[in-house]
Parts: sequence; structure tokens; C-alpha cells
Amino acid sequence: MEDIVEFLLARIAEDESNLHSWWHTASVPVLDRALAECEAKRRMIEQLQRLDAVHRRPMLLIMAVPYAGHPAYRDEWRL
Repeated sequence: MEDIVEFLLARIAEDESNLHSWWHTASVPVLDRALAECEAKRRMIEQLQRLDAVHRRPMLLIMAVPYAGHPAYRDEWRL
């Protein structure tokens, strides 16, 4: 299960990096909200880590859905 956590944290970091590179081309409120969403996802993962794998797994799989097109996404994570 750590693999999906690492995958998610890497995608969140990529999202943040992309958001920072777009800073001058989009409105600030949109970027602020998107950056806050990245932080919220990190906090959700942190909280999910406290659960046992049976309860943690479905939520992590749901969180990975937006990244299904990424080359590192694994078929075993598909819902």
C-alpha cells in the first residue's frame, strides 16, 4: 500500500510545481485554491495512514482516480 501513497504524494508534488509555474498566467484565487487542495490531499493521506489497510485502501484508490492516465499508475489501483 505504500506504493500508492508514494505515487499520490509524487503527483501532488507535480501538481504544486505546475501550479507555481502557472502563477503569472492564471488568477491568484484559482491558484491559491488549487494549492490549498494539494495541502488538503497531503493531510488526508496523513490521516488515512492511521487506519488499517482494509479501511485505508478504498480511499487511496479513490484519490488516485484523477491520475489514472499517468504512466506510473498501476492497473491494480483501478476501481
